This record gives sequence, structure tokens and C-alpha cells, in this order.
Amino acid sequence: MTDVRTYILAFTLALVSVSPVSAETDGEETPCFDLAVIATTPRYRWHPVEAGPDEIIMRYPVSVRFLVQQVISGSFKSAQIKVETAAHTRFNPAIKQFLLFLRKEGHGRYSLQEMNYELVYDRAGHLVWPIAAPLDSYYSEEGFTPENYESLMRPIRYRSSDAWWLVTSPGVNPPSADEYSWGQLDKGGTITASRGIRVIDLVAAAADKRCKSKSAE
Repeated sequence: MTDVRTYILAFTLALVSVSPVSAETDGEETPCFDLAVIATTPRYRWHPVEAGPDEIIMRYPVSVRFLVQQVISGSFKSAQIKVETAAHTRFNPAIKQFLLFLRKEGHGRYSLQEMNYELVYDRAGHLVWPIAAPLDSYYSEEGFTPENYESLMRPIRYRSSDAWWLVTSPGVNPPSADEYSWGQLDKGGTITASRGIRVIDLVAAAADKRCKSKSAE
């Protein structure tokens, strides 16, 4: 049986990709971001795509408008932000907070460079990323999570039900405890991470990935 985290990862990779606008206009080989924000409440505007009768479109270009809850890095003054990306479907409604790493493309448009939705508020009110098992290498190789992410991890306390991706779905066998060696697995199949990374620490650790040629407005 495929474990819960692998299923969610596969779903996420099918869901979101970097905007074609970014790929066409950026001459830099290394991904970078101008703006990092906590966002909520996505609203969608799908763009039409022409396809032949025997073609299957896996991702559609879409403009997603988010409410900006907090600006962590960069400068942005509006209460909403529009992100250009490509998606297969809408985001899971269980996702309440999104950490968005964005690059400014001009004319008020931003392309999505990286997203982290595995976020909860801890008992002290800090937004944290619970990590219940060692991360796969793609987090650091393909994204903005540093290789030494373990040095950013600290003990956390939160409501386990908030981390919906760590709750075994009905009818699915719970994962084995050794798959989540940094967390605890209860009899109901809920995994609780004992450590995690504060979002502000994660963004601060990615400071060297800020775009050099321009800044968000």
C-alpha cells in the first residue's frame, strides 16, 4: 500500500507547476524569488487552451488570486496577489495556509517558483512546517529548502488534526512507524511530528535565493 505522504506528494506534483511565463522570460539558470508570502483563500480564473481531438491536457494555465495574510520577504502592499501558474485542478480545500515563493514578471504579475502548503499554527501561534520524517533530496535540490534543514528544526506542539496530510484517510492502512521516524503514530493512524521548522526561519534560510536583478513592488 502506498503511504499517505507519497500519495500527497504525487498529487501535488500533478497539481502545480512553474508558470510558463517564468520559463520564457528568465535567463537565469538558478531559480530565485522576489517575494515570499503567506496566502489564503485561492480564487481561480482558468485560461482557455486549444487541443486536438486526440490530445489530453494535464495542466491548464490559470491565474490564482490569493489573499495575502503576511509578507515574510520582499515588499508587497496589496491585500491580494495574482499568481500565474499551471494546474490540473483546484487546491485541496483542507489547505488553509500557503507559503508562496514568487518571482515578479512585470505588469503586476507573479509566477510561482515554489509552494509549501504543509503548514500549521503551533500552540504559541507560530506558523510551522511539521516534519515527521527525513525529507527527500528534491526539497533541497529542486527548491529553496536548505540541505542543512535539520539545523532549523525545533520542538513543536500543535493540534495533530490540523496537519491533515499526516492523518491516514479512511479505508487506507496506516503507514509503518519507521516511515515517520521523527514523529509518533497513534492507533488511529494519525502521525504527530515532534519537530518542525518555523516558516520565518525557512524563508530566512533561503535568502541567498532572492533574485538579484529586480525586487517585488
